[in-house]
Amino acid sequence: MRRARAALLAAALLLLAACASPVRTTELAHIDQFAGYRYTTLDKKAPKTIDKAAVILTFSGGGTRAAALADGALRAMAETPVKAGDTMLPFASQIDLVSSVSGGSVTAAYFALGGIDGLNSLESDFLESDVMSALIWSTLLDPARLLYPRIDILVSYLDEKVFHQKTYADLIAVDEPGRNRRPYVLLNAADMSSGSVFSFNQDQFDLICADLSQLKIADAVAASAAFPVALSALTIRNRAPCAAQRQAPATPGTGWTSSPAGPLPKRLASDVAAETDEGVSYPAAENLARFRRGTVALGYLNRDGKNDYIQLLDGGIADNMGLTMPLTLLTSPGESPSFLNWANTGKADKLLLLVVNARSQSENDYGTRPRPPSTFNTLLTTIGTPIDATSFQLLGKIDAVVDGPYNPKAVVMVGFDFIADPGCRAHFQGMATSWTLPRDQVRELIALGKAMVLQSPDYKAMVTALGGSVPPANPSVEQICRPYGAKPS
Repeated sequence: MRRARAALLAAALLLLAACASPVRTTELAHIDQFAGYRYTTLDKKAPKTIDKAAVILTFSGGGTRAAALADGALRAMAETPVKAGDTMLPFASQIDLVSSVSGGSVTAAYFALGGIDGLNSLESDFLESDVMSALIWSTLLDPARLLYPRIDILVSYLDEKVFHQKTYADLIAVDEPGRNRRPYVLLNAADMSSGSVFSFNQDQFDLICADLSQLKIADAVAASAAFPVALSALTIRNRAPCAAQRQAPATPGTGWTSSPAGPLPKRLASDVAAETDEGVSYPAAENLARFRRGTVALGYLNRDGKNDYIQLLDGGIADNMGLTMPLTLLTSPGESPSFLNWANTGKADKLLLLVVNARSQSENDYGTRPRPPSTFNTLLTTIGTPIDATSFQLLGKIDAVVDGPYNPKAVVMVGFDFIADPGCRAHFQGMATSWTLPRDQVRELIALGKAMVLQSPDYKAMVTALGGSVPPANPSVEQICRPYGAKPS
């Protein structure tokens, strides 16, 4: 009996050990606002050379569907020459920021590593691969993986097959001006504790006293794509509070200051500034969003010891189009890069905001049945409906937020909702949200993303203002849609 109990106890301990996620962060040795994965670091290594323009892209979630549509948008910009000093360069080499979630994060991270010349291998490494079968077979061939958190199976696949063990240190090491200049890429997940966007950059990791350069790209992409229920959360260790943070206020170049509660970044001090009366804080009306962001960020400093671990799920839960951080950078003077400051100081008088939204809308018969949908369909709807609602709210803010001294102000929308033909629109909206799509659908999505950018009047106006020229879309959206268009009655 004792042996049986001992065996059961040993098995239980092994099971618990197997189910424990690995600690994915390394404690930060010191804070330096001019080092690590930040916009300033990348821009110093390979500054852009086009004239006074802020160029921002966002990639939505949606599995391979989203990754392929985003790939098409990048290809359009890669084939568009613009004037850069005394030469002409691909517009894609002059992007400042790419903000992404979920499936769009695969393309964003791949572009951050390989630049324009790496786009061709994205198809073979990911877009045209049968990722779902690979994930299933990797588990069947190694049943021990069933004991690990489900997110680790995706991490392992992305690390081995797509990103080839690269870390954020590989992004920082890039020093290639000209056509191979890399953009600043923010991969976004959702923090389960606060429901807020968690962006993978060193500013965020300073708060948890972790060295982002040691983190694998696959970890960040998997966190951004960890669709709830299907995948478990990705768990990362919060190293705060730590010696590096305690030393930061007295160290030049950290951007941190002292406060009665302890050290904190100066940008947060301004975010949480408010009038306090009888125990209630009253931030200015125009600063309500910043106040919320600041209070969430303060929680990562872990002063109460209740946030030793951070649980990250699909970024689409908080914002399925990756718009939160770009809108923040367009309106906040304290963030980096602050596109608001660029506009106010004359560093940027032109703006391109290109939004890739691969939102799906599968047909259903909910309105024709007297009985409620199944539990599974109800669960999917309760996850998807808030995601779409948040996306539409953010879209509605674009015009108001990006109002400023920009000429041109180009807002380019790439998405199925904008396809004029209802039959073609239904064809693309009905494509599965999956990590595997048929090859012909992948190629259609790439072609559509490319054509929608090249045909955009706002895009053409921006390229003209930059002394460039837009190649014709071949095929055009109309040609892509011809097989699926509504048939005349």
